[in-house]
Amino acid sequence: MIAMIILAVFSLAATGNQTANLAQGWDFIPGEKMLLFDDFTDMPKGGAPPHWKVRGASVKLSAEGRLLATQATQLYPNVTAWPKNFTIEQDFTLAKADNCDLSWQFDDGEDGRVLKFWIRFHPEQRCDANLEGPEGEIGSAECRYEDAKPNALNLWLQDGRIRIYLNGERLIDVNQVDVSKLKRGWMETDPNEGAQYAFLRFRIAESSPDFSKTILSAGRFVTYGITFDVNSDRLRPESNPVLKVVAEAMKAEPGLKLRIEGHTDSTGDSAKNLDLSKRRAEAVKAVLVSQFSIGAERLTTEGLGQTKPVKPNDTPQGRAENRRVEFVKL
Repeated sequence: MIAMIILAVFSLAATGNQTANLAQGWDFIPGEKMLLFDDFTDMPKGGAPPHWKVRGASVKLSAEGRLLATQATQLYPNVTAWPKNFTIEQDFTLAKADNCDLSWQFDDGEDGRVLKFWIRFHPEQRCDANLEGPEGEIGSAECRYEDAKPNALNLWLQDGRIRIYLNGERLIDVNQVDVSKLKRGWMETDPNEGAQYAFLRFRIAESSPDFSKTILSAGRFVTYGITFDVNSDRLRPESNPVLKVVAEAMKAEPGLKLRIEGHTDSTGDSAKNLDLSKRRAEAVKAVLVSQFSIGAERLTTEGLGQTKPVKPNDTPQGRAENRRVEFVKL
């Protein structure tokens, strides 16, 4: 059996090392089918965010290109239908917090609560995380955040299991939660006076079945969970879960061989994108061999740069979908 992995990479000039010791405790796997991606690069100054419905206080774009929320605001992402299984990723900064709330809420489309998750941020970089269902609290944890620095908040709903992470730490992990009535979701901010949320990036995506089932049945598996340091071919620690499932599938199928291909969006110089995609594909092979004990003879690499887009490169979401990882069985 021969299979091909298509590994999308960001459109950046490559520097740095090809391998990294990957975090073993991190298990978050981003969803594959993009429902929304926003880095606010297409939001006009003085305008409203085009991919969100805003209610409550207004938001604005900072000079650095971040979405600022300084009062109680509800932001409804333009997701027409929420699937059963999905992930939410968001990066934000918060300074001078004193009992500031940030929440994701989900209902049945008629104001009947299905889920509410919120974090309350306190001084001295302390925070509390809580998860509620229709009948009350189902999860809670104490946590830490970075003051005036980027924080990463991730939510993962999969087959009735809900996992919530802050800066790589799993805060809440509950299962057998009924989310069958979930129809509508939104984010709500409530900063204290003098504080503000600055949002850098959002990504909402539907999750697919596991790698082995998908690659054998559909012959293709797309993932956005393999990432690199900026301007580098060095793999980031959060790439570990995807690499692990690939390695496990290869160990379960000794005859499986993979080709690793790199793809970028069209931002930047095409020659540099091509070179970066080649070296990042080599980095993935090197880690699978050195850290997951996969035979090098079972892996080949190729970089294709920006030559195989799956979506137009004229929107933030289109560019994000072109920076992709696919596993395709031949």
